[in-house]
Amino acid sequence: MSGKILVTGATGFTGGFVCQELWKRGIAFDCLVRASSHTQQLESLGVKLVEANLDELESLYRVFPGYQALINIASIGFGAAPKIVEACENSGIRRAVFVSTTAIFTRLNAQSKAVRQAAEAAIINSNLDYTILRPTMIYGTPSDRNMIRLLRLIEKSPIIPVLGEGKSLQQPVHVEDVAWAICEVLNSAQTYRREYNISGGQVLSYNEVIEVASQALAKQPLLLHLPTKLSVKLIKIANTLGIKTPVSAEQVLRLNEDKVFEHTAAKKDFNYSPRLFTEGIAQEVAIHKAGGRRQEAGGRRQEAEGRRQKAGDSKES
Repeated sequence: MSGKILVTGATGFTGGFVCQELWKRGIAFDCLVRASSHTQQLESLGVKLVEANLDELESLYRVFPGYQALINIASIGFGAAPKIVEACENSGIRRAVFVSTTAIFTRLNAQSKAVRQAAEAAIINSNLDYTILRPTMIYGTPSDRNMIRLLRLIEKSPIIPVLGEGKSLQQPVHVEDVAWAICEVLNSAQTYRREYNISGGQVLSYNEVIEVASQALAKQPLLLHLPTKLSVKLIKIANTLGIKTPVSAEQVLRLNEDKVFEHTAAKKDFNYSPRLFTEGIAQEVAIHKAGGRRQEAGGRRQEAEGRRQKAGDSKES
């Protein structure tokens, strides 16, 4: 891709991996950030940062001119997409890659569903050479917000509560595979004005997800299944009483909905071949354990340093 590339959502979980992939490929890019964003990782890559607010059209008009392409990793579920599309069209940006989600296909009346559908409609009805990528649930490394919670629960508890039968089908996708796909389609004219599902390489029931994750941790927890309707009812009662619950009623219903999506078109058009969940979760567990060992070693060093300081104080007194 010749010309300047602007990346939004670069400070997020997926965005960080996309920036690393772009950097690895030798693709020059700038990052749009908020004034309050944590940008240390981006600064370490030597990336130029430009400040703007995706919700403010005037802010986008100030930044977008001069760029030829946009990689929008920032969520389109908050209503900013129509403004982003308008700013692109009127600022000379022709090529745009947008990250959406397969959650737009949920049968539930989710609050963000209509917003995301409207966002995709604005993109599709634009004059842009767009590509829309829809990942399934993204995981990978202890920085994710999904599998790491399950891994920590399996480590700590011999009993894993499952809200529902656990038979719903899942297809988690590794963040590195998502980042690869985003960067791969950037220069692919074959993907212009197309939408693709970016799902994981393995379909499992939720019970099997727990089983595979447990095996990676060398654990054998007992699964305690709670009826879906009862779980939803109890959560709603707790929320009514002002009690904060680890998951929402909508998340429980979503967990018990099949989330399986073909990525045949992505395979055909840009050779998308995601890793198996067994491989991805083993990688995450290895990183998680290595991090724990580093923390433990750091704690031992601090403890030893404390003993040395205490011994020195005793000698002086």
